[in-house]
Amino acid sequence: MANPDYTHVTLVVDRSGSMEDVADEAQSGMNALLTSQFALPGRLTVTLVEFDSDIDTVMRMAKKRVEYVLEPRGMTRLLDAVGGELAATQADIKALGKSERPVQVMFVVVTDGEENSSTKHTLEGVRSEVKRLRKKSGWTFQFIGAGDSAWQGSEMGMNTTSAPATDDGIQRSYSTLNVRMGAARAPGAPRMSMPAFIKGDGEI
Repeated sequence: MANPDYTHVTLVVDRSGSMEDVADEAQSGMNALLTSQFALPGRLTVTLVEFDSDIDTVMRMAKKRVEYVLEPRGMTRLLDAVGGELAATQADIKALGKSERPVQVMFVVVTDGEENSSTKHTLEGVRSEVKRLRKKSGWTFQFIGAGDSAWQGSEMGMNTTSAPATDDGIQRSYSTLNVRMGAARAPGAPRMSMPAFIKGDGEI
């Protein structure tokens, strides 16, 4: 039986060149999220992976936050980042004793660009694995797409939120994610869910 007090969060975030215009808000939003989530009651581990043409792990199964620094560059290797981390997170959790495993896993993807450089994973393969993990293991999947990128989350079979590709849109996206994630970690709370759209500055 899993540990009912334990949540694991995997964050797969875009650092490709297109993130340059919103880099400050994306970086501060992520750091605020990490600070807030680690301050809440309950056991939490976080894996944070960032991707462009390369895929790098910032923190893995971490029990305390690190300071995230976003340095945009390169292409958008989205499918390889997501597909690779689906496998890696599963392996991390399976390495724990059954009674030590998290009662819920939240897998979150944040991007403002469209896939353009993956070589190892396909959309069909990622979608199949997301479907399997949702059904078999009860994982929660959330895709936040800025600008025109949100459709990719739906194609992967994830709950999808579209946000303006602006400083305000990114800030509101991370703020909403933080609130919804925290609420879902409360005992007996429903699974995390975000709205389909994040409104930008001045929108009603």
